[in-house]
Amino acid sequence: MESPYKKALDSPSRQLLWELGRLHIGDREAFQAKLEKESKEREFAHCEALAAAAREHKRIRRSAEREREKLDLQIRAERARREEEERRELHKEQQRQREEKLEKELAQRRRDIERVQAEEAAIRKAAKLEQAQAAEAEKSRLEKEREDDEAAERTAQKEAADQKLREQESKAKAAAAASLQARLKPQPAAVALPGPPAAPAPVAQRVIPSAQGNPVREAEHDRYLEIHKRLKEFRKFMADQGKRNPVLKTQMGDMRRIIKKCVGQLTSGKESNRQPRNQIMEVLKTAAGITQPEVDVPMFMANPPSGISTTKGPALLIYLLNIFAKALIAQFINEASIVSTAADPIGVVGSQIFASSEFRWNSLSLVDILIAKYHFVCPVLFGIYGNEETNQGRYRSGWIKENKGSEHWISEQKHFERMTGLGSGYAAISLRNYDKSRLQNPYPVHNFWRSLAAIINTSPQEASSTHFTVLKALIENNETRILDFFGNAGRLALKKALIDFPRESDSKSVSAKSIAMLPDIWRKDKKLFL
Repeated sequence: MESPYKKALDSPSRQLLWELGRLHIGDREAFQAKLEKESKEREFAHCEALAAAAREHKRIRRSAEREREKLDLQIRAERARREEEERRELHKEQQRQREEKLEKELAQRRRDIERVQAEEAAIRKAAKLEQAQAAEAEKSRLEKEREDDEAAERTAQKEAADQKLREQESKAKAAAAASLQARLKPQPAAVALPGPPAAPAPVAQRVIPSAQGNPVREAEHDRYLEIHKRLKEFRKFMADQGKRNPVLKTQMGDMRRIIKKCVGQLTSGKESNRQPRNQIMEVLKTAAGITQPEVDVPMFMANPPSGISTTKGPALLIYLLNIFAKALIAQFINEASIVSTAADPIGVVGSQIFASSEFRWNSLSLVDILIAKYHFVCPVLFGIYGNEETNQGRYRSGWIKENKGSEHWISEQKHFERMTGLGSGYAAISLRNYDKSRLQNPYPVHNFWRSLAAIINTSPQEASSTHFTVLKALIENNETRILDFFGNAGRLALKKALIDFPRESDSKSVSAKSIAMLPDIWRKDKKLFL
């Protein structure tokens, strides 16, 4: 609506009033414009401040998030560290508990062994006392019998003397009467001669029956003992050959020393045995190439082949194989008598040497040289044994005297250590797998089975501590191989050997109780159940 004063040109006051109104309106519009401008500026400043605040907030938030992530990482790292420490502490505690448990078990086993040894010592002492009493009683009985016999003999002699005196008196009287009658009337007189005095009855002797073995085993054992005897004679033969040939004597001495030295260097390390084994093989190869002197090789074989064109072979090779076998036996006794696992590397080298085609004769291994020595030193492996309370029985069971020519046997401890070493060595030779080898096994695993059966099939009344000692040496640390070779039959054999055989036996020895503990040890340590 237009102002009524805009067109009032006819009145100056109205015109002035209109102009004043216009001026007032202009000032108000300018003021309004200024206000709007300031408002926009403040709005822009506020927006800028809000944007800056938002940016700062965002920056602070990102920084806080980074700090939070860093703190989370630190917390997780700390938690992981604590968990690792707790895990280590738990592992240490479990390890400590296992060690304490193992120590307790070992201490208990030691106490059991000591208790068993004490019981065994008490039993041996009682047995010795009983034996001494029995011997004293037997001595008294024999003394009484001797005195009775002497008294009877003296009585008989006295009666004979009295009879002779009476006969002489009768003869004298008869002679006097005959002389008197002869003077009166000659007449011949017949004189009766006395008969010889009766001989005293012989004293009855007590006979102790000897143990009878399997005839087949006895015959086989005799064949191997004959080989052992021939090897001794053969060493004398080679010594005589060396006296005639100084070069041969020098070769024999040097090669013998090298073989003994190298066998003594065999240890549990596979790589460390390579050098001594190669030296032994080089010496034997050299001996195989020396064809003179010769020897009849089938003499040293338990089952020699028939229908062959020649029986001769290099004598030096046979001699050194004999030296090698003898060194193996000695090394088994020295190294494996305490730690049975030491026998394995020695057995590996021994088996490889006798398996080598370069040391065979007519494609046949000469391992019988080694087995003949085993028949001599450890007969129970082949079912040969005797009553160990007698000298003959001890000899049949592999006992030896303290020294050559001595009358005393070695102690039980030394004997059992020998048997442990020999049994472990026999297992190390006979439990070898040649399936992946180009060589032929010189002594297959069925021989181990035969020896195991020969021992565990022994009559419970005749089983001795030697049987249990050798049996433990055969089985201990070899249970995995036995199961691999024989499967379920091997498991049954282990059950028979470790559970049934000791339980059925009358033996109360430490060795019998020790072998009966193996199943419990396997259950705890190897989770092996029979």
